[in-house]
Amino acid sequence: MEYDIVSVGNALVDIQTQVDDAFLESLGFAKGAMTLSDPQTQAKILENLPKGSAKISSGGSAANTIHGISVLGGKTFYIGKVADDDYGNHYANDMEVCGVGFPKPNTGTEGTGTSVVLITPDSQRTMITHLGVSAELEESNIDLEITKSARLVYIEGYLWTGDQSQAAAIKMANIAQENQIPVAFTLSDAFVVGGFKESLIEFIKNKVDILFCNEVEALALTDESNSSAAVNILSDYVKTVFLTMSAKGSLVSQKPQDVIEIKPFTVDPVDTTGAGDLYAAGALYSILYGYSLEEAGIIGSYCAGQVVTHLGARMPVNSHTDVVKILDEYKKLI
Repeated sequence: MEYDIVSVGNALVDIQTQVDDAFLESLGFAKGAMTLSDPQTQAKILENLPKGSAKISSGGSAANTIHGISVLGGKTFYIGKVADDDYGNHYANDMEVCGVGFPKPNTGTEGTGTSVVLITPDSQRTMITHLGVSAELEESNIDLEITKSARLVYIEGYLWTGDQSQAAAIKMANIAQENQIPVAFTLSDAFVVGGFKESLIEFIKNKVDILFCNEVEALALTDESNSSAAVNILSDYVKTVFLTMSAKGSLVSQKPQDVIEIKPFTVDPVDTTGAGDLYAAGALYSILYGYSLEEAGIIGSYCAGQVVTHLGARMPVNSHTDVVKILDEYKKLI
């Protein structure tokens, strides 16, 4: 079977809840960031939440992107690891229902990875993550034939937090390069950039064709003080750059063209979880189906706007997925 896009990343179940700033401050975690933790810490946090306040949903950065591409009509496969437990079976079933190819759950001592997602009144999400069995993702999990069947591959930066998972990511990129398949990559989090800056720059320069990042990640990677300067540097690293700036919109760059500024769609944000992931979904779907670079940014912006209107990192069921209508709607913003 041929796929529009094959991706690799951490397969995690999100446990989401809304909290106030005082509760988050009492925990001591960096607001708006992802922190690697353990099940015991997660359990203590959940014990202090009102019963029934948490929402369970399938997650993982690249997985959210792949799900979004599937919703838009793309053929997708996601390589990730979950355990043969309740969370893992929920995850695998969710992927099957939305039409994403996915490996069977694994048996073993580690359970499915989880991320406690705390959402404050300003719609910022703070993630306390235990990778579980997803940390055991390794080179042998990268299926050669499935990867070769892709028109494009997509890799998440979170895989740099483990030697085995980083090796798996590099293997997918190598297979793609050997078969003239474009490689798209997301920096994922400023935490990742801060810990693995040198190896990320080397990987991006040598393996990546399309780069996704937000403003904080871009500034951290380039040591610049503004997004315009950062996108110019990143454009020397890769062919195409999508740099998101939350409510300020996004920048799209592909030299020698001028940098394109994309306006955001106006929405009332509830939860910013998955905004960058769904931006990538819209942009990658557009690239795969022959839309212009500017149109890719517009469709990415629409998808990002839709996902922040509700709890969870997946497109709301009432979102329309007609690309022509999305582009027509954008014209009203200009």
